[in-house]
Amino acid sequence: MEQLITIATFNDRAPAERLVARLLESGFHADLQDESEEQKWKLFNLTPRAHLRVRVHSSEEDAALAQLGAWKDDSVLAAAVHCPECGSSRVEFPQFSRKTLVGALPAAMAAAGVIDQNYFCEACNFTWPAEDPAPGPELDRLNWPVR
Repeated sequence: MEQLITIATFNDRAPAERLVARLLESGFHADLQDESEEQKWKLFNLTPRAHLRVRVHSSEEDAALAQLGAWKDDSVLAAAVHCPECGSSRVEFPQFSRKTLVGALPAAMAAAGVIDQNYFCEACNFTWPAEDPAPGPELDRLNWPVR
């Protein structure tokens, strides 16, 4: 049985569907998985992010990633969620496991605001915050707040 591997992740449906169509035209067996309901009910995330996953069969993964590399300047790929560390678009949000019930505990804590929800790169395991941190106060040369 072929396993489906995520090769790109999107926040918006239109560019994800365009990428799937281009991959199908190029001879790949691609599909689009929408995780918005899973994020809502399993991970208590009412605002889904990186929830549209473009997937291909595991036997086609390397060729599909090479094809994405050839299309890297395309506007469709510009809309994908990218890791700031390695540039991969194989990203999950939030960073909690979806495969076990143990992942529900940190997801519930994140929904309560106890811990942060972060993006997680499947390629390099880097995590980064969903929102940019708020700017701090202006500091002087000794790192004291300027009044």
